[in-house]
Amino acid sequence: MSHSVFKKVVMFCGLGTLCGSVFALPLSTDESCKASAVGELSQMFSCGTVEGSLRLNSFSLNNAYFSGSSQDTTTAGGYLTYKTARYNGLQLALGVEGQYRLAEGANNIAELSDDTFGIGEAYLNWTQDKFSVTIGNQKLNLPFTGDYSYYRVQPWLYQGIDMKYGDADNFVRATKITKYKNYGDDNFNKGSRLKDDAFLYDNNGNKYDSETDGMIAFGVGKKFDLNDKYLKAQVWAEQYQDLLNLYYAEFNFGMPNLTWKPEFSVQGIYGEDTGDAYLGKVDSTSIGAQVVLKPTDKLTWKLGYDHVFKQKDAWHNGSLPTPYAHNTSSDPYFAQPFFTSTQDLGAGDFVKTELSRPFGENFFGGTKISYAKADNTPYAPNNSNMYEVMFYGFYNFTGALKGLSIAEFVGAQKHEGDANAFLQNRLALSYNF
Repeated sequence: MSHSVFKKVVMFCGLGTLCGSVFALPLSTDESCKASAVGELSQMFSCGTVEGSLRLNSFSLNNAYFSGSSQDTTTAGGYLTYKTARYNGLQLALGVEGQYRLAEGANNIAELSDDTFGIGEAYLNWTQDKFSVTIGNQKLNLPFTGDYSYYRVQPWLYQGIDMKYGDADNFVRATKITKYKNYGDDNFNKGSRLKDDAFLYDNNGNKYDSETDGMIAFGVGKKFDLNDKYLKAQVWAEQYQDLLNLYYAEFNFGMPNLTWKPEFSVQGIYGEDTGDAYLGKVDSTSIGAQVVLKPTDKLTWKLGYDHVFKQKDAWHNGSLPTPYAHNTSSDPYFAQPFFTSTQDLGAGDFVKTELSRPFGENFFGGTKISYAKADNTPYAPNNSNMYEVMFYGFYNFTGALKGLSIAEFVGAQKHEGDANAFLQNRLALSYNF
């Protein structure tokens, strides 16, 4: 069997009984394996579990990012991860992932264009009470350093060590990243999404092609229960080696017992150059506010605003460089479009309104309208004064098809005074097990 054929077989195993019989791991059905932790070292491996996701993404773009060209690509793949049972707090994980392009138009979509296969999640985790340490290839959920691949084919992973104590609202967390792997690649490297951008230049006017020693992050969070109200706070400091120091703070005040259950939030983001400063001077300040309302038990309404202060002598007029989220995600910004990233549009004002709700037990849908009045000239002048209208929906199957889901995102971006809109449609089919 050739290497390329083997890759395709592994990626699509689970779609038929032949794959199941050839590659299924002999996991134990012993009653002791149902416990949250096992008492014998041998059971650590025999009681392990396999989880994964088989996915198909079909993206179609017309006038892609206002370039005048269209892009179409359909790709299938996913990941498979074996995790041991937990023994004395220890757990091991080892997985593979890959994708295979099925079809493409005259112009393909970069993240879906390459056939890939490689090691996915591969880590050692030790958990004791509320304390956890994970070493190796893993998913993360830090500000501007997160998992941006839930509706992509492959996982987005980081290589490093992550230590945390507490829960989602009350925590102390420290993280060191040495390498990363995005959802269109099959290897870990010391680059970043900045390096992936063919149109990005460094402080010397050359194509940005610098590697980095990664990132160090420290964050704390606390939730205060105030009778029938609550206050949540989180503060983060992140150092992207030889690029920038990034500071993030967010505060949420909720009144769940009032009509419409309002939650009011504010955020502040600051970035400054550090070390060798491969991007030159970075001086970026952003502030934002958001209101989340529940007009009915099912309907959620979000209103968000962000302002990025203009700094003419700084990187992209005061924009925030985000090495692992560039051209990928707006991440914690309250006001954000879906098809482009807030921090990549320039300095200025951003607003967003979004309505979402479940429809029955299986379907969830929503719509979002965003507007950006930003200035990123001369780097990307077409990004100014742009609005986006987007509709999305998810359907989760049940019964014999439990684990299967379908997601659809369709929308348009348009510049004021320009009749040519940027249209995009993303269809994602996944089976999680």
